[in-house]
Amino acid sequence: MSAHTAKRRRLSPSPDDPSRTQNAGAYSGSNRNNLTDSDASKTSRKADFSTLRTSGRAKNDRSAELALASGFYKSTFFKLQLDELLNGSRPNYDKHVSRLQETLHKLKGVIECLPDRPPKSTLEAEKELRGTYGITVPFPEPRPAKDAKYTVSYSKPTNINVVGSFSLRTGAKSDAPLTVDLAVTMPSTLFQEKDYVNYRYFHKRAYYIACLAAGIREAEGLNLTVKFGLQDGDSLRPVILLEPNGTENKGYLPAKSQIRIITAIEDSLYPISRTLPSKNNIRQGSTDAPVSHESTPFYNATLRSEAAVAQYHKFLYNAARNCESFKDACILGRTWLRQRGLSSSPYKGGFGGFEWTALMALLFEGGGPNGKPVLLKSYSSYQLFKATLQFIAGRDLTIPLLFSATDISSPDGVPVLYDGKRGLNVLYKMAPWSYTFLRREANTTVRMLNESRDDNFDKVFIIKVNEPLLRFDRIVKLPAPDSANILRNLRSQNAVYDVIVRALGDRADLIHIYGDVSKPWAVDAKPNYKSESQGVFVGLTFNTDNAERVVDHGPSAEQKEEAASFRSFWGEKAELRRFKDGSIRESLVWTDEKSSPSIVYQILAYILRRHFNYTEDDVVFIGDEYDSKLREGGDDVFSYSSSSFQAITDAFSSVQRSIQEMDGVPLTVRHLAPSSPSLRYTALRLHGAAGVASNPADIVLQFESSARWPDDLKAIQMTKVAFLIKIGDSLKSGGVASACRVGLENESTGLLNSSFLDITHTSGIVFRLRIHHEREQLLLERQLKEKGASPLAKQQVAYALSAYKRLFIQTPRLTQAIRTLCTRYPLLSPTIRLVKYWFNRHLLAGHVNQELIELLVVRVFTQSYPWDTPSSVMAGFLRTLHVLARWDWQQEPLMVDFGELNK
Repeated sequence: MSAHTAKRRRLSPSPDDPSRTQNAGAYSGSNRNNLTDSDASKTSRKADFSTLRTSGRAKNDRSAELALASGFYKSTFFKLQLDELLNGSRPNYDKHVSRLQETLHKLKGVIECLPDRPPKSTLEAEKELRGTYGITVPFPEPRPAKDAKYTVSYSKPTNINVVGSFSLRTGAKSDAPLTVDLAVTMPSTLFQEKDYVNYRYFHKRAYYIACLAAGIREAEGLNLTVKFGLQDGDSLRPVILLEPNGTENKGYLPAKSQIRIITAIEDSLYPISRTLPSKNNIRQGSTDAPVSHESTPFYNATLRSEAAVAQYHKFLYNAARNCESFKDACILGRTWLRQRGLSSSPYKGGFGGFEWTALMALLFEGGGPNGKPVLLKSYSSYQLFKATLQFIAGRDLTIPLLFSATDISSPDGVPVLYDGKRGLNVLYKMAPWSYTFLRREANTTVRMLNESRDDNFDKVFIIKVNEPLLRFDRIVKLPAPDSANILRNLRSQNAVYDVIVRALGDRADLIHIYGDVSKPWAVDAKPNYKSESQGVFVGLTFNTDNAERVVDHGPSAEQKEEAASFRSFWGEKAELRRFKDGSIRESLVWTDEKSSPSIVYQILAYILRRHFNYTEDDVVFIGDEYDSKLREGGDDVFSYSSSSFQAITDAFSSVQRSIQEMDGVPLTVRHLAPSSPSLRYTALRLHGAAGVASNPADIVLQFESSARWPDDLKAIQMTKVAFLIKIGDSLKSGGVASACRVGLENESTGLLNSSFLDITHTSGIVFRLRIHHEREQLLLERQLKEKGASPLAKQQVAYALSAYKRLFIQTPRLTQAIRTLCTRYPLLSPTIRLVKYWFNRHLLAGHVNQELIELLVVRVFTQSYPWDTPSSVMAGFLRTLHVLARWDWQQEPLMVDFGELNK
């Protein structure tokens, strides 16, 4: 996990040049035009922060006031941050166009001059390209059969167009190279009527891509490195990636940029009715045929997306032209998605920049109640962004939403946003788990944007939220798939997901499967997907109320079908039991011994072995080691409700009752407050931590106000000693304490508390009682204000006042607050203790107060954004380190919000 450094943003946005215009055009046929579509130039408002004396100008900015009043932006400061983010995220398209134009013109000329290749069998055509040009055809799995009856050929493209975010100017800067999508439309004459079945279209497409790669690599003057890659991680759609070869001469492809050649076909080549989600286009006899009559929605949609390239480019261009804020909203959406690790690849969620842009464009047309638009063209970029997130979070698209279509059937449980005009389910790359994950992230972000106490700008747009160790409570790593076929891999992931969902039940609130995206490879080699892949990962977010449940109740014995299904799923682990209420049920019993792995681990290890033959060596389980490390360093104590903490709490309650009931003291007891880590469930070591006099548990006693106290600090300390002697005698006579000893501290000064009472409870636990008298604070403050005192004397009084507040006011108040929070958040106590263990192991404990460590962890639980509240020790611990790593303590105060406990 890499450390995240705090980003310093300059708050005065750089104004756009009002003279700057956006050039138009796309390559179409043989015409030579500019690279991007025309768009009216826009000017941005200028914010002047030169001096504080000119602040009145901002008040006179009526347009800004109207924007805020109408809800265009969350706040003035939020708008300033948003403007700066947009200014820093927009690529300089004019500069890129001027530098890329010559390379694109040359590339277009090379492609148009490539010779046609006559029809040949796939085997013969592949041998020719490999032998003559050293090109390995990137056929998707399953490869064409050796006796395939169809042929492959190459003809000049009917169109070559620049498409995608570069042409639309909807992209956002990132660490990845700037990508220019060049869509090459394949002639319809290359295909037959039935090529949409059994991968035939994709085999012919792969050959066409290989012919383009051969011609481009042989061409002179391009100075480009040619590689193969996958379009959005889809093995059905290999693409050509052209990168600079290091030449810096003018007119060549600049560094940190690449051209991606994708394919397209005429939208009329295959009718939409053939590629509906309910159709099966992988027939019996194919090596990858699914169950008979089972639909192939992903395969169909991938084919349809090839036919919709030009249609979507036109559709999105019109949306950007009709709404001034559309492009900026796309930038915000892309930034939000990137920070959460989401992209168009099915292995990374299946929802990326294109899906966001297409969704917004469709929501201008409908999606609301009675088919009304969700988005309005008058919205600001922030309103478009937030309304889109609200739609994602609030509208369950597993109930299909159809645009310009009726009666479109699809598999249950998958999201459907069907664009009838273009015949595509925009969300076809999403699985049930990734859709649940997307909605959860959108819902969290909407809650952040609706929060009034903080604008949460950094947490929405700046912080990288996609670190799995910070996001999930457990991570399960499974072996990499053997197959390079994306359909098989997705089916395998679906099977794993279904089994884990059923096995964990309500133990997990979120189950998310993700993996690696294939890297580009040389055109003369075959991709080795398995060696590149790190495996398939399953991220789990727990339900803390149910995750550690020992016994699972299944169906009753009378429910014959359900009981049979239960036994079939669980095998020998299922057993019939009679419970105290008299019911007889199928059940599962797990081990909760301290030496055993977590119950979730036991469940997953068993069920993955039973259903997928995964051994313990095949599965890597990340997360349990944090719990084990806490037990190792914390006296084998995990929860705040453990017997060790309970013994200290019970002993304190016993002392508290005895003190409140004692008669030998002339003043009435107001309250006895705990003031120790062991009494707020945050002490790391418990066996002996509060059981010996060298490390007792602090408690603070306060009497009701009385005028009988002396008005001198030294006399007050002597009075406290007398009280402590009386209290000790009373506790010993009452049988609560086996021993009581009055001790002295701070004897060299008459300003600090100088006495305490060590109470050894009959259980052996030792408490250190001090008396709090509120008049001490008044006397110290009075001395601090006296004139004529030396600086040294004032310094001593100021220190004494600070020590008084810390000992008698702040620490008891903190103890009570954390005690309350530990009951509200059961994982707060073990997380604090593990963080303390980390500080100890790094030799930092002597330099950092325990209270500061506790407050750092409390902040993670009470101010958990951009994530939800931690539901594991691992998540809480690592997020605390994340806060610590990002905290610029020299510039920013660390604010900890206790909610209503602040009062």
